[in-house]
Amino acid sequence: MQKPSSQSEFEIIRRYFSRSGLAFERNGVALGIGDDAALLDLPEGKSLAMSMDVLVSDVHFPASADPRLIAHRALAVNLSDLAAMGAEPLCFTLGLVLPSSDEAWLREFSEGFLPLAEQYNCPLIGGDISRGPLSISIQVQGLCDKSKAVLRSGASVGDKIYTSGTLGDGGIALLILDLGSHLGDTFKLNEAKPSAACQQFFEEAYYKPKPRVELGIAAGKLMTSCIDISDGLYGDLNHILNASGVAAQLNLAKLPFSASARSCVDDDNRIQAALYGGDDYELCFTVPADKCAELEQVAGQLDISVTCIGEIVAKSGMSNGISYIGDNALIEKVEPLSFQHFNSTAAD
Repeated sequence: MQKPSSQSEFEIIRRYFSRSGLAFERNGVALGIGDDAALLDLPEGKSLAMSMDVLVSDVHFPASADPRLIAHRALAVNLSDLAAMGAEPLCFTLGLVLPSSDEAWLREFSEGFLPLAEQYNCPLIGGDISRGPLSISIQVQGLCDKSKAVLRSGASVGDKIYTSGTLGDGGIALLILDLGSHLGDTFKLNEAKPSAACQQFFEEAYYKPKPRVELGIAAGKLMTSCIDISDGLYGDLNHILNASGVAAQLNLAKLPFSASARSCVDDDNRIQAALYGGDDYELCFTVPADKCAELEQVAGQLDISVTCIGEIVAKSGMSNGISYIGDNALIEKVEPLSFQHFNSTAAD
């Protein structure tokens, strides 16, 4: 950030958030920015889904990054939580802690929210600003049919396990962008200097993950459980397994990878990135076997790739709930290394 200015908290809100276009009108929002609280009108038969993420500078994003990219990432990762519930975005609030009121930074930061906010008809309706080390708190609100939200607790034996998009790109991006990785010294690139095309691909993957809102809304009725992949497939799938009281068998050969991931890291490191790298923000979900064809048809109509990577099985005393097979159908062992904020070396 550059030099501080003398703007007050209220001037910042008016100039960069209320007047920036972010507070656009939307059905369901009766009152947005400008009063002590916002007012929402919930349509009959709808439940309000809410989620919040706190992003801390130099933990969840580099403080020196383009503020437009920081804002885009901050909103995208929150919208991903709504996607995992099959909820339609309604609006969001922003808590912003700033070391100074840098005018250029604030202008670009507020501009960074607008493309996603408009794409998903999700206006900013309020929040708060304070002074201190840079951090961003976003709470998103969404709508879903009553009693029809997609939960983590509905997976059943025989369900197929799917993921959207490709896996491991977020974890590999940490290496490409020199942001550090919790996966250890053996997790490395094939070449010290990746191509310009790979650099651009992974910068997009990290700063502009694609929240799969359309897939969650259109295919939620077919899913028995769902979660977004923020901490790695291993850790997030285990949340489904624990909530549902089941286990899983994954086929490592079926894990979907981007062409850039295949060119930048070897087979073992791609698997590590997919299982434990995190920051992918794709959906992991389960579908009954007789609904798979319909699910794949819906995803195809949305032009979103989905891949069946395994199956839900009965719990049989496995400590982590997940077993792996490879091309030869033999059980393979993979060491757990999921990211955790207070223990970044191993997963539960």
